[in-house]
Amino acid sequence: MSRAKIWSAGAAICLAVGAWLVARTAVPTLPVLPIGGDFTLTDHHGARFDSRAVRGKVVLVFFGYSMCPDVCPTTLSKLSVVAHRLGDDATKVKTLYITVDPARDTPEVLRADLQSFRLDALGLTGTREETDRVARLFGATYTIVPRPESAARYTVTHTTTLYALDAAGRVRLTFPYEATVDEIVTGVTQLIALGP
Repeated sequence: MSRAKIWSAGAAICLAVGAWLVARTAVPTLPVLPIGGDFTLTDHHGARFDSRAVRGKVVLVFFGYSMCPDVCPTTLSKLSVVAHRLGDDATKVKTLYITVDPARDTPEVLRADLQSFRLDALGLTGTREETDRVARLFGATYTIVPRPESAARYTVTHTTTLYALDAAGRVRLTFPYEATVDEIVTGVTQLIALGP
């Protein structure tokens, strides 16, 4: 085989290996979803919170309420496991737990609710108008269901979607309530890889 052919074959092999390496390390393309936006609420410490304060982090947003009997504690537990699985990368993620029951979910109530979970999260509340505006931004809905026979007087059915925002504050992924820890970890890892 001539020296030129050897060089040509070697170059082709190098190009193929290079293309394979790029394909293996490429950051996936994720769409920017047409929901979300900046907002201001009150956090569980009683301070005003501006969503722009968490720019640079991957942000997980979900809507719920402290007296929720099932979906909300399950979601918080799942996200605690996600944070554990992320290891050191968990410092690049912030969870925002936005109430759909601001009449009962004061900052103190949300703070007590979050103490049961090992998670870097903020509980967020406000006036009904403020929390409704944020729900509309994300396309989230809720319905107050009267329960006169209950001491709680009512329950709230609500959107159970988990919204994942990139470091620029754009919604890039959504997860249904049924999403597994593995699926959420994979999605969050992809968003971390996108960088700031």
